[in-house]
Order: sequence, then structure tokens, then C-alpha cells
Amino acid sequence: MESSSPLIRLGVCLAVGMSMALGQSDPLASKSIGLMFADADHFWAVAADGAHYSRIDPFPDPADIRNGSLPFRGVVRGGSSRSSSLVLFFNYAVSDSVTVAGLAAVGGDNKSPMDSLVFVRSKAHNNSNTLGIEFSALQLRKDSVLLGAGRAGLGWAKLRPENGGVFAQDSIAFSALITGVDTLVPALRCAVDANCPVDGLDAAAKLGAPDSVSALAIDSSAADSIWILVGTQTGLRRGLWGGKAFPKVALPADKPDAPIRIESIHADASHRVLWVFSGSEYFFSDDHGKSFHKPPVVAALATKPTALSGFLAPPEVAVIGDTSFLNFNLDRPGLVAFNRDTMTANSGTGDFGDVVLDHENGLDIARGEGRLTTLAVLSKGSVTALAAGSLGKGMFLRKTGTGETGGWKNINSLKALQGGLSEVITFPTLFTGINSSGPTQYTNIGYRLKRDGKITITVYNYGMEKVRTLVKDAPRKGGGSRSENPSEDRWDGTDTGGRPVSFGTYYILVQSDQGEKGWGKAIAVHGRNP
Repeated sequence: MESSSPLIRLGVCLAVGMSMALGQSDPLASKSIGLMFADADHFWAVAADGAHYSRIDPFPDPADIRNGSLPFRGVVRGGSSRSSSLVLFFNYAVSDSVTVAGLAAVGGDNKSPMDSLVFVRSKAHNNSNTLGIEFSALQLRKDSVLLGAGRAGLGWAKLRPENGGVFAQDSIAFSALITGVDTLVPALRCAVDANCPVDGLDAAAKLGAPDSVSALAIDSSAADSIWILVGTQTGLRRGLWGGKAFPKVALPADKPDAPIRIESIHADASHRVLWVFSGSEYFFSDDHGKSFHKPPVVAALATKPTALSGFLAPPEVAVIGDTSFLNFNLDRPGLVAFNRDTMTANSGTGDFGDVVLDHENGLDIARGEGRLTTLAVLSKGSVTALAAGSLGKGMFLRKTGTGETGGWKNINSLKALQGGLSEVITFPTLFTGINSSGPTQYTNIGYRLKRDGKITITVYNYGMEKVRTLVKDAPRKGGGSRSENPSEDRWDGTDTGGRPVSFGTYYILVQSDQGEKGWGKAIAVHGRNP
């Protein structure tokens, strides 16, 4: 397992070619968008299946959309944009002892170079510290990338010029964040595209438990300093770019003395706006993360900011001027507007939905049809475009400025079926499955066959091990509704033995005996302990 050549070959084999459709104004590659980014001129919408993307120029009418395929399937975790390209990161668990973590540079040149780090754990060091080593967060600044590596902490690296590759160096050093220790502790040095033994993290762990990195942000709006905000499993840390000191930052949480996992961070460098989200609370800073407070209560609002808590998924943020648009994944999808840290009083009856979602910020998604997933902002001249990705409804686009009305436009068309299933949609993507405290929940599996056939639906875990076959060789008609057997084409979150699966991400393969196949993704938010 620890010989170098097979694992190096695995990392290299994942780097297959990328293709891009060059026709103007193509429909989106997918109705379900998991991630969205903005470069200098375009939006990038990454499909929730982790296999496809659309590059969108929103300013022409109709929008100019070019589609492409990513060099890996179903495991995109996040990324960031450069001036005209993306850097995406992913992980792939080969076994309990091996995790491949990779970065891919995705551009508009029909190429997708990729580099990987193969984290290898010996049996003697296959423990809670080393199992938590993977790419967990990423931020870019000019030609440098800041990587979160789970329990391995932080790593800095140089990138090649755009369209020239990924890493500009042959190895990356990681420094751990030890619980109760403010200073970074050297942990690992990993060669790129080679095996990286991670047993050395246990030596750093003698100082205390490694604190796992879950989110990153860079605040470069200070006149003389570049601050890094690091979200971890136990709280928020802050330090200077290139520095070694990363002490904890006090947050006004409901339980300030308890560990608080930071789920996401949003820093807007040009407007001195910084939002931090835990699993149930959110905090605001306008002094580059030195101090935080909760949004104030507005007397004219029937809904208090504290009512927007207990998130199904970490909220997303987009900033235009002094306005922050926050997606709280409410039952009625839409955006809550804040003027800096203060919730805007919308016109309406005073009911919850009218207060936080007026006709301008509410979106055309009925309950049960899907939810918003991601936001991005792009400006060109006097026009600003706000994009909201969704599960099942494609992308919502809203343009404001000279000659624009400010209304939402839905871009949700699918490409015509070519060579099989164009996508598999699971709804809800986040579900609890069997739950002793309430009714069983299912994730429904939607697909559309091109022709009649017998389908098999199989669920795989994060390591691509088979969890359960839901249906096998079941007859389904082609060309009609997305799924004619909704009572069968669904999953209750259990394995072959009927046991609830553990919390995590699962991949669903739908394949037909006629050669059609497609992938979906579901996330179990409850379950048995691993």
C-alpha cells in the first residue's frame, strides 16, 4: 500500500482531458448548481454532480454560455477564481489508509491540468489525527494559494500562470493548528504528485490535538496588513499572511465557552464586510476580523436576526456596495438583504416571509422544488450582475444598473440528451433518512431516459464503496417524465442490511441496460456513528 508508483499513477490517472462546448448561448450544463464563482468577466457554475460546469457571460442578452466537463466526478469540495480561470479542489478516499487530494486549474482553453497529494497512513498511525488530513478549504491571492488541509492545518504554495498548470513548486509544507496553542506547528512536507506519509502529524499532536481547518478567508482591505481568517472545528483563528501566530478570536456565541465549529467565512475586501457562520449562528465584523458582533435587532421588523439560525447548510453571501445578500436556505427560497450589519426592512404584511423576502429578493421556487445553493457577483461598467445557483432550477440572474430593471431571470434549460443521461437530480440533497424522532425521510432520484430500458440504481459512499443497490434491472420508459416510479426510485439512507448510514456524502449511479448512465449526490445529515 505504501509503495509509491501505484498511488502516483492513481493521482495522474484522474487528470483526464476536459472538453468545452463552443457554441454560443448554450443552455446550462445542469439544472443543479453546487458551486458558483466569478472571474473578471464571467460566472462559473459548477454542477452539483461535480462533473460538469458552465462558463457564463451574463451581460449579453441572451447570456453567452459555454459548457465543459471536469476531469473528476462527484468529489468537488470547493475552490476559487483567478482572472479568467478556476482552481478547484477535491478529495478521493482510495482506502482507509490512502486519500488523494487534488487541485485542478480549469480554464477556457480545453485543458485542465491537475496536481495531487497522496496522503498515506501506516497502520500504526491510522488514527483520528491522520484520518482527518485532506483538502478542506482554499483561498487565492495573486499567484499564491492558501490551502486548508483538515488536521494538517495550513499550507502555502505558488501557482503557475493561468493556463500553465497548477503548482509552481514540487512540494508543499503544512503547519498544524494545535488546540490551545496560538503558534503554527510544522507538521508535514509533501511532494506534489507523489506519496506523502502523514505519520509525522502524530509528533506535532504531542503538543495537543490538531484543530481541523474547515473554512478560510483572506481580508486584504486593511491598509497595511493582509489578514487570514481560519475556521476550525473549535472556533475562529486570525493571523497575518505569512505569519506564525494564529490566536483564537472571541465570538459572541450563545455558548461562548463551548467549542464552536466554523462552517464558512465570507470576506469582502473592498467594502470592509466580514461574515462568519457556525452551524447555527452568524457574526459580523467591520474591523478586519479583530472583533465580531451579532446583527442588531431592528424595531420595525417582525423577524429578529436571531430567528435566522439553525442552518440546514451554511448561508452564502454576495455583497454589492453596502448591501449584503444572505441565503439562509429558507422554506421560501430567496435572499435576506442587510445594509452592512442591519437587516433591511422590506415592505409587506409583517409575516415572516414578507419581512425577509420581498418581491425583489424572493425567487420563483415553490416549496419542494429545490433550494438556493450558492451566490456570486460580477460587474461590468455601470451594470452589476447577481447570480444565485439552485438545486433543480438552474441559475437565477439579476442585473442592476444602467438600462436594467433589476428583476430576476431564470436560466434553467438542460442540454439535449446526447449519448445518455444528461444528469441525475436528487431532492432533497440533504436529508436525515431514518430518524427515531420523526418520520423517515427520502432523497428522491430523478432522471430521464432517452429510450426504454431496464435501470439499476446503486448508492456508493465517499470512498466509492457500494452501500446498497436500490433497484436492479427495473423496467422504465424513455422520453417521458423524469422518473415514473417515485416510490421506488428513492433512498431512505440505509445500507444493504437496513442500517442507517453514517453522516456524509453519498453518490448515486443510475444506469440502463441501453448504455445510459448518470450520477447524483446526496448528503445524509444524521445516521449512525462511523
